Amino acid sequence: MRFFLIGVVILVLALAGCVGTDYMDDPVVGEKIIVSPLHVALLPDQQAQVSAEYYDQYGLKQEVPFFWTSANTDVAEVSSSGLITAKASGNTQVHPSFGNFPGPVVQVTVVSDTNAVATVEVEIPANTELSIGEKVHLDAVVKNINGEELPNEVVEWFSENSNILTVTQSGEVEAVGAGIAGIHAKSNGVKSNIVDFIISGSVRTGTFSSAGGYHTSGSTKLEIVNSDLILTLSSDFDTDFALGTYIYLANSTNGPTVRSSGFQVAQIFSDGAKTFNITQLNASVELNDYKYVIALCYPASVTFGFAELK
Repeated sequence: MRFFLIGVVILVLALAGCVGTDYMDDPVVGEKIIVSPLHVALLPDQQAQVSAEYYDQYGLKQEVPFFWTSANTDVAEVSSSGLITAKASGNTQVHPSFGNFPGPVVQVTVVSDTNAVATVEVEIPANTELSIGEKVHLDAVVKNINGEELPNEVVEWFSENSNILTVTQSGEVEAVGAGIAGIHAKSNGVKSNIVDFIISGSVRTGTFSSAGGYHTSGSTKLEIVNSDLILTLSSDFDTDFALGTYIYLANSTNGPTVRSSGFQVAQIFSDGAKTFNITQLNASVELNDYKYVIALCYPASVTFGFAELK
């Protein structure tokens, strides 16, 4: 009985070393407005209804009043409910907003000739995550208001940020810098949908935030060095310690999820600078496989802190 009680006491002390309120899984995702459709083609006096949905910073849908505006009311007007009324030939942009938060832009084309260009659609490729130096070819389909293709119309290509993406007039896209940027096309002044690409460089960095009532601070870096994937903790890295504090790579900040599906890098015993060769630990892990670096109390699966890699 004595040895049994000693064992229970040891177990309780181990768990007490890192018991706290675990950080919930990705609680703040950022507010957004979803609009549908994003391109409307009309004849004069025709109408089209556009819908909008608002999601708050926690990803929850909320019923809110939208304020709708048209960039050119001579071409098309929009009501307070998102009903678009075509006025005259031309192009305009309509978008909703809630407070100071703007929603996506709806491209509106009004044509008086049924054979004129009404829509330009860029086909979205299967892979929109590229590395610097990668290339991908895009195609655009031009149609009239009846949905008939106009294959002889000239298509122009544009990059939203040429420091990140370049595009030739044949639709050849090349990633030249890290970040997020879009590509669109135009024909006879009618703008297409925007295809957004995420471009990864050879380095991702993050700053630690505390979680679960515990403290973690400092910065981290995940980078490719001589073909090896290297994780570095900064010299000012500082975290709370318990009976078993580990560094993980994970796609969640929830402690039990990190422990069950994250990649365990190493146990740490002190603050300060540290370097880990991820490739030597597991050669299949790649630069963009994980979203977070986690400081985890292993015995109780409690997140002490996390850094989102960007």
